[in-house]
This record gives sequence, structure tokens and C-alpha cells, in this order.
Amino acid sequence: MQDLIVIGLGPAGIAAALYAARQNLDCLAISKDIGGMANLIPDIENYLGYHYMSGYDLVSKFKQHLKDYKVKMKLEEEVLKIEKSKGGFVVVTNKGKYETRTIIVTSGRKFKHLKVPGEAEFINKGVSHCAVCDGPLFKGKTVAVIGGGRAGLLSTLYIMKMMKKIYVIEVGPELGKFHVWRDAVKKAKNVEIMTNTKTLEIVGDQVVTAVKVETNGKQKTIPVEAVFIEIGYDNNIEFLRHAEVRLTDRGEIIIDKLNRTNVPGIFAAGDCTDILMKQVVVAVGEGAKAALSALEYLEEHYR
Repeated sequence: MQDLIVIGLGPAGIAAALYAARQNLDCLAISKDIGGMANLIPDIENYLGYHYMSGYDLVSKFKQHLKDYKVKMKLEEEVLKIEKSKGGFVVVTNKGKYETRTIIVTSGRKFKHLKVPGEAEFINKGVSHCAVCDGPLFKGKTVAVIGGGRAGLLSTLYIMKMMKKIYVIEVGPELGKFHVWRDAVKKAKNVEIMTNTKTLEIVGDQVVTAVKVETNGKQKTIPVEAVFIEIGYDNNIEFLRHAEVRLTDRGEIIIDKLNRTNVPGIFAAGDCTDILMKQVVVAVGEGAKAALSALEYLEEHYR
């Protein structure tokens, strides 16, 4: 039986696994990959000790750290559910079962999808869920940003100066409440804002050529060369649905200041929790904190 299983190896999970290794815990990390969405960040300028670095490069350094501490990992493995057992918990994956006394969930987030025709067919052929990552590939082009909330506004601001024209398509009656970002987008001469507009289909041949929308009851087809779907994120917490772990209405894991969930022995950290700030540097600190809390729990109940 493991002392600890860390589910997910984004920045929070990596920090948790490293802290557990330093404390000589019998720890296993289970994850589909290493780094998660942090790999997609084009530039990080606020991580202590590094003035500038891409997310991919930072994750590469994290990987070396994991290797140095000989952290046990099961990669390309998906957690399906968590079951309670007499000695703690059983983590069930698509490849096996693992017993553990404690768990830290750091499973992160994933992009939301429109679920319209053409979205899946043209992924990486003009459809992207990360304007910050892929925007430079379409410099000087006419593009659409789907979503006028936080994610859509930030993405539009990032690519605004590099595009010939941007259509911001928002299903609601107005853009997001972040007025500084909203006002900057509204003032841009190369941005056309379309509110009360539903995206119906992404159109193309070999690559994206247009987006079909419905606005004010009328359908129209807008010629574009790329569509950036920026409608937010879902949390990777499907495996918790029957684990009695309390979630917010947004599907975020509710934790206290010591990263404890309502289930004794299960902790959580990073973007999958209800902390407000979703940042790499915050996730790393939260992961470390969760590991220290798990260590304290193990000392109280098993040593």
C-alpha cells in the first residue's frame, strides 16, 4: 500500500510529488502526461528565478527534478474512480488498481468544447482552443474568437495586434465584466464584436474557411482563416463523481486552507480546486502545501 497517490502531474502535482519524495513517503503519481496545460503557455515572465521561459521549457525542468528525486510514476494512465477501503482508498485506473492511505488530487483543467459540426474535424487545421499558443501561426489573417468572457477577452487582447481582423462572437448579450479588457477590445479598430450570436458550424475544406453563426434570428457565414474557441474550462474531476468529495457548482473541488477536502485523507491542489487564482506559481505552492498536509495526516493516523 502507498502512503500517498498524487493524481495528475501538472505544476501542482509535480510539486506535491517532489515534496512527498523529499519526506521519504512511499508515493506514486498517476497521470496521462507531465505538465498538463502548462506545456501550452507560450511565455511565463513571473515565475521566480526565471525572467522569461515558455511553459514547455519550465515543464522540462520540472521533469528533470522528478527524475532527480526518482519519483514513481504511472504515465499515460487515466484514473476512473476512487473507492474507500479499510486501510484508506483504492484508486482504479484504466490499467489497474492501487491502494493508498492518502490521495492528493491535482488533475487540473481541460478546454471546453463548442460541440458544433466542424470543431473536431478541423482541430489543428484552423481550429484551436488556445489563441495564445496558436495565434502567431495566423498573423495577418482574419480570424474568429468564440467567447467574450474572461478567456475570450484575454485571448483577443493577446492576438489583437497581429491579426488583420478579429470577430469576437459571444452568445450572451454583452462581453464579460472585466471592464478594462472589455473596453480595450471595444476600442480596437480591427475587432468586430458580435453579441447575442450563436456559433452553429465551423466550415472548411482541407482547412477552416468560415464560421456559420446565428444572430438576431438570422444565419450568416463569416469568412475566416482560423477559429479560436475560448469559452473557458472544465475540471478533470469525473472520477470523483461517486467519491463523496464536495464540489462547487462549477465543478471545482472545495478545499480548506490546508488543502483538505471534506473526505479525510483526500487532499486537492491547483486549478481543479476552488482557489481563485489559476496560475502556475500558485499551483506549485498549493501542491507543496497539500503534500505537507498529507504528511501531517499520515503522522497523526498511521505513525
